[in-house]
Amino acid sequence: MKTIFRSTAIAAAITFASLGAGFAGALSAQETRDRSVDPLYKLDPQTRYAVEILLDSARAAGLPYGLLESKALEGITKRASGREILTAVRRVHRTLIESRSALGPTATADELTAGANALRAGISTSELSRIAASRGNKSSLTVPLIVLSDLVRRGVARDTASLTINQLIQNGAADDDFLGLRHNVERDIVSGTDPGVALLSRARQLPTRGPPNAGPPNAGVRPEDAKF
Repeated sequence: MKTIFRSTAIAAAITFASLGAGFAGALSAQETRDRSVDPLYKLDPQTRYAVEILLDSARAAGLPYGLLESKALEGITKRASGREILTAVRRVHRTLIESRSALGPTATADELTAGANALRAGISTSELSRIAASRGNKSSLTVPLIVLSDLVRRGVARDTASLTINQLIQNGAADDDFLGLRHNVERDIVSGTDPGVALLSRARQLPTRGPPNAGPPNAGVRPEDAKF
């Protein structure tokens, strides 16, 4: 009798465990579906409503609204509060609008995103406008602006980074030139070179690939900073 009772109890335990695992699996699958259908489902109702208004505004304006959603998801992943998430999303929205204003109505989604990132890195709208005015025949400013943001975040002074990137664009530098510049400057910084010195030194080594594009003069540029 004891053996039968023990076998019955074990069987019941196994059945219960199986049901529990199945229930947990169903919840996990449901959560995955919820996340794929509605990635913002973890936001509280008030924050979600405000974020969705910003998303709709960006979408209507032709801005890359996915950047706002990504920022909200980043906040969710980091367990930020609803207020913190909304503040961050609003900032992204604002910088996208400022990026459009600085780069012009023909700027692509990638350029607007790169411009917004540059603004959040500390570049001013006037500096962004100056770079846009110097683009000449360059097909895209995406890579130069990405490199500009990275340089500032690596410790290069904002003015030095902006003027250098602007001058390189005028000199006809290609995307590969900018990517190589970033790599070499980062390597020099790791080796102990001052970030600004590293940038100016490496920029002087880049060849001029074409005549400088006609553009407005760079007010306040020191001769040693502007010539490579």
